[in-house]
Amino acid sequence: MYRRSLLAAALAAAPCAVARGDDYPSRPVRLVVGFPPGGGTDLVARPFAQGAQGGLGQSIVVDNRGGANGGVGLEIVAKSAPDGYTLGHVNSSVVVTNPLLYHNLPVNVERDLVPICTVADSAVVVAVPAELPAKDLRELVALAKSKPGALHFGSGGLGSVDHLSFEVVRKQTGVDFLHVPYRGGGPALSDMLGGRVQLMISSYGMYKGQVDAGKVRIVAILGRTRHPALPDVPTAIEQGWPDLVVTSWQGVVAPAGTNAAILDKVEGAYRQAAADPETRKLMEGLGYFPIFRGRQETVRLLREDSARWSAIIGELNIRLD
Repeated sequence: MYRRSLLAAALAAAPCAVARGDDYPSRPVRLVVGFPPGGGTDLVARPFAQGAQGGLGQSIVVDNRGGANGGVGLEIVAKSAPDGYTLGHVNSSVVVTNPLLYHNLPVNVERDLVPICTVADSAVVVAVPAELPAKDLRELVALAKSKPGALHFGSGGLGSVDHLSFEVVRKQTGVDFLHVPYRGGGPALSDMLGGRVQLMISSYGMYKGQVDAGKVRIVAILGRTRHPALPDVPTAIEQGWPDLVVTSWQGVVAPAGTNAAILDKVEGAYRQAAADPETRKLMEGLGYFPIFRGRQETVRLLREDSARWSAIIGELNIRLD
C-alpha cells in the first residue's frame, strides 16, 4: 500500500516546497489531534508536544478536532500549507486501518501526508468497570456467554484500533457484546464509568487514573509480554489465547510537500523529547512503550502494519463505507 512515492516524500524535499527550513519555526506550531481531550491519543500527544518545544524554540499548541475516528483532524492537516506550522499527532488506526476500511476517504495517506516519527507503542488492554464480576479475561468471556447480547462494548469509533481489537477478541473468544461506537475514547470511558458500557479495549494510558481510583479493572494485556506498569495483569496468551495479540502506536505527520529541512527539525525535536528520562517514565507509567522511530523506520512500519491489518480485516470481512 505504501509505495516508493511515500518513502520519497518522507526522505526528500519537494523542489517546489512552499516553505524552507532555514528560519523555521518563527511562530507557534499547531498540532492537530483528531480525538477529544482525555483520550489515549491526546494523553500521549500533549507531553511529547511540550517536550518538543525546546528543540524547536517555539510553542506547540494542541488543537483537538475529534470525529470520524481521527479523520476530521487528519483532513485538516492534509489540507494545510506544507510549511511545518500545522502538524498532526495520529494513532495507527487513523493512518493504517482507516484506509483499509473506508473507500471514499477525503485523505489519501500516501499522497497527502508525510510521516515524521513514531513516539510510543501502546500496551493495548481489556478494561471493565470495577464492579463487573470478572477478575480476568476468562471470567469476562464466561460472563458474556452467560448473558448474550446484554453487555455493551464502547469504542472510540467504527474502524478504530479498539473496534478492530474487539472484533479480534470476539472472533477468538466467542464473546457477545453490543458494540457502541463513540467520537473518541474519552466519551466512551465516561459512559463506562456511568454504567452504560461494560467493556473497552484501548491503550492503558486512557484508564490509568480510573484504575488507580479503583473504578476500572484491567483483565488482560493484548501483547506478547506483560507491561512494567501492570506486573500482575496477565496477557491473553497467558490466559489461553496464544494468537490474541494486538499492537498499536502513535506518531507525528505533516502535509505532503513539506520541506525536508523542516521535517528534519521536527523529527529532531521529537527525538529529543523521546530521549528525556521524565517523558519516558511518564509514558511507561501510563502503560506505553516509549519507542521512537524516525522517518525511514516509520515508513517501513506503515507498510508492514498495512499488510498485517489488511489480512486481519479481510479475514474478519469488515467493511465500512
